[in-house]
Amino acid sequence: MFTNPSPEHQKLVYALLNHFRTQLGYQILEASYPGFTEPQKHGRHAPDIIAKDRNGVLHLTEAKTGDDLFSQTTKEQFLDFSNRVMTNTNTPVPFHIIVYKEDEQLLRFKLNEFGLGYLIGNRIKIWTL
Repeated sequence: MFTNPSPEHQKLVYALLNHFRTQLGYQILEASYPGFTEPQKHGRHAPDIIAKDRNGVLHLTEAKTGDDLFSQTTKEQFLDFSNRVMTNTNTPVPFHIIVYKEDEQLLRFKLNEFGLGYLIGNRIKIWTL
């Protein structure tokens, strides 16, 4: 189900997509951004970006704007994406979440509320713009 994302959401997606490519050297496999193939589902939902690092490890990314952090879909995405493992190697799949700086504390609160706070800095990487 593709919904028309807001310009604010797309700005977050592009910022991380660009950082992955130019600064980290990741290969963007799929992205919810013009010019890329729409991402496939991982669990119940599709992430905003699916990338692969130089070691062949997949990385899933979700961009969130303020009110979006309160949705049931967001909870399901965070639970699904933070627990993925690569089937061929059993390697944990890092989950990146990008928010605007003013939403960072709310994001951390919601991750703790969902029981995922202990993964921050480990499997979950928070990015801000």
